[in-house]
Amino acid sequence: MMGTLENNESEIMFRGGVVGGLDARRDAALARVLVRLQARARGLLARRRAERLRTQHTAARCVQRNVRAFLAVRDWPWWRLLVRVTPLLAVHRTEHRLKQAQDELETLRAKLEKVEGERTHYKNETEKLETKVRL
Repeated sequence: MMGTLENNESEIMFRGGVVGGLDARRDAALARVLVRLQARARGLLARRRAERLRTQHTAARCVQRNVRAFLAVRDWPWWRLLVRVTPLLAVHRTEHRLKQAQDELETLRAKLEKVEGERTHYKNETEKLETKVRL
């Protein structure tokens, strides 16, 4: 069989069966590379799947433990009191935040009025000075 090299543009002659042997070696090397690539890909996917299953297992155990704890305390009087009072605390927190926001708004309005007053003062001063410069 005859092949061409790009550098020398010369032809190379091979003995019979050499090209077939080279093809077989190339195919074997390519097969080894592909098998390793597939093994690594499968391993990666298996590790990801195992990690996801571990996470789900841990979450399920956590939920089960919390449900058991809830079933143990749901009839206790202090738990009933806590369940009734907690929403009221949230309302109180909301009112407190609203008061803080209103106080901040008042502070910002006072600063705005002060800055606008200064701006008006400086604008009048600028107009007076411009009038003097023109004369």
